[in-house]
Amino acid sequence: MIYYSSSEITMTDQNWQAAYAAQRRDRMQDAIDDYLQDDKVTAYRAYEEMLCCVHDVISHHKKNLKKAEDLRDLMLGYRNIDLNLPERY
Repeated sequence: MIYYSSSEITMTDQNWQAAYAAQRRDRMQDAIDDYLQDDKVTAYRAYEEMLCCVHDVISHHKKNLKKAEDLRDLMLGYRNIDLNLPERY
């Protein structure tokens, strides 16, 4: 097991956010470089695929939005009630 002293742990939340932002930008740069360095890929194709990715994110969140709203409604007691009860009731 490794133990760290408090002096060794100096990354603040702000440092983590800045590091993550830089890593995220690097990942996007890698993807863009992949498209631009491929002679078989046109600028228009790169544009279309980026647009498709944004559309996929929108579709994903719409789907999960509906699911989240349905769960919230169930939790608040908004349920379909089956009124086809047996005759004895």
